[in-house]
Amino acid sequence: MNFLPVIVMNGILLVVTVLLTIADRVLINYGECKITVKQEDQEKEFVVEGGNYLIADLTANDINVSSSCGGKATCGYCKIKVLNGGGEILPTEEIFMSREEKHDNMRLACQVKVKNDINIYIPDYLTTIRNIVKNRSYDPKLRWIFNITDLKKEAEDDERFVTKLDKSEKSRVEEMVDAYRNTKGALIFILQEIDRTYGYFPENVLWYVSQLMELPFTHVFRVSTFYNAFSLKPRGKNIIRVCMGTSCYVKGGNKILHSLENKLGIKVGETTKDLNFSLDTVNCIGCCGQSPAVSVNDDIYGYVKISKVDDVLKKYK
Repeated sequence: MNFLPVIVMNGILLVVTVLLTIADRVLINYGECKITVKQEDQEKEFVVEGGNYLIADLTANDINVSSSCGGKATCGYCKIKVLNGGGEILPTEEIFMSREEKHDNMRLACQVKVKNDINIYIPDYLTTIRNIVKNRSYDPKLRWIFNITDLKKEAEDDERFVTKLDKSEKSRVEEMVDAYRNTKGALIFILQEIDRTYGYFPENVLWYVSQLMELPFTHVFRVSTFYNAFSLKPRGKNIIRVCMGTSCYVKGGNKILHSLENKLGIKVGETTKDLNFSLDTVNCIGCCGQSPAVSVNDDIYGYVKISKVDDVLKKYK
């Protein structure tokens, strides 16, 4: 088989690509462009010389947008929302975007070229991670390559991390990590210790664990959200779980749930303001013969009736 035509064609395409890149950088002048950035409760404006990629202009103006791939469009960390400007979404961005994100005009800052005035919103880091995990665009073998020095610097530069994790908390987390560092499946054991200590997973603690374990924060977050027993939000002292399995549901499990929601003033997945109760559902408690069943912490109640809900709650108030 003669590969010469293929080689010649690829060579021509390469030359054309290089020429177009040079032309875009040298011959085209976009002039001055204004970038307006909204981030949490802050807004910042600055003027740049058009033609650079957005992530470069943001970094040059002291606005940090996380990116583990160095702007190669292989990680998806640098997601921002373009409010206006920015042009059409590129094929290199689409693989990292869900349908909802495309509808909301989410973009990769490393792929958006500043050719005119642009107005953007930068979501908080944890929101970006949640969406990456939700979209299943996480691939530890191909996409997430971290330099531990950069990872430590990223954690140290994060204002939330610096201000919320004091020395005593750092020491506490370090002890948890050191206790299981050489254990197979160490992360799960460490997360269990954190859950027992805090009752949930504080974001700044997860940040510190990812740094100590030399793991991408995305990986730590993915494991943290995989198990229903773990929570990213503060939970109540008493965890109420209503069984919604077939037997319990048929015998009034949903009515028990609605009764608890009304009496506690919260919905499933929420916690009362006094942090006394959290409400959740499970598919099976293992007491099908005593349905409908409800558990509070390690206590199980069978044959529960709406009229008895108050009696159960009084035991834990």
